[in-house]
Amino acid sequence: MRMRGTVSFLLAWGCAGGDAQPRVTDSPVRGTQMNRSGYPNVHVRLHLTQHTPDHPPRDCEVEIWLKDTRFRVRDLSGRRVDEILGDVTAPRQLGALPRTIEDLMDRDAAARGRASQPPPPTELYGDLASDDGWVYPPRRPPAEMRAAKLAPAAEQILARNKMTGLQIGATATRLGRPTTAYHGFVMVSDDGEPYQNDVTRAISPPYLLFEATRSTANADLSYVREIVALDEGGVTDADVTPPAK
Repeated sequence: MRMRGTVSFLLAWGCAGGDAQPRVTDSPVRGTQMNRSGYPNVHVRLHLTQHTPDHPPRDCEVEIWLKDTRFRVRDLSGRRVDEILGDVTAPRQLGALPRTIEDLMDRDAAARGRASQPPPPTELYGDLASDDGWVYPPRRPPAEMRAAKLAPAAEQILARNKMTGLQIGATATRLGRPTTAYHGFVMVSDDGEPYQNDVTRAISPPYLLFEATRSTANADLSYVREIVALDEGGVTDADVTPPAK
């Protein structure tokens, strides 16, 4: 059954206010272990929002299919594969950040182009058993790429060890599932420089239903990942099989 949720940046914890002081934690809390040998059978719709100072929010819609050792990712914004993977693997955990004026200009030009004429989606397929992977970019021939390299784009919906270092909070129902909130302040590093993030997550094993990450040094810099629809048990082999090249 397909169900939808509502974006809630604070999710039962809220932002530190008044005289509250940031607390950095680095010890794991007790929770369900969610490492598994194979993927669950699930199809989700994911909404991503990146906020950067002095720029409009960057929103992306993504669909993900998982089944056994195979996955499929459909990026409805038509982003390049390096952009998709960059957002997932960025060391500051705030999505891929523009580092130069040229990066900003390229991003703004791409956003204007997508607004005037939305491109076809970018599709990623992979099978971890064989490590075969394929990228189907808009209006270009497909290309092969190792499944292990593409997998982070599909696995961003899995909780796994995402509760480590965070304090357990309230329980609630989200997308019809029992869900636990976690919150904490996490240290990350980028090019040898330390940064601190304020992190809120909503976990319903094995899924990371919601994640809001905000820089404590700049409240205008944040990244939100939210599953807005989740359908379990209906993914078939056809759903995760790439089309004929």
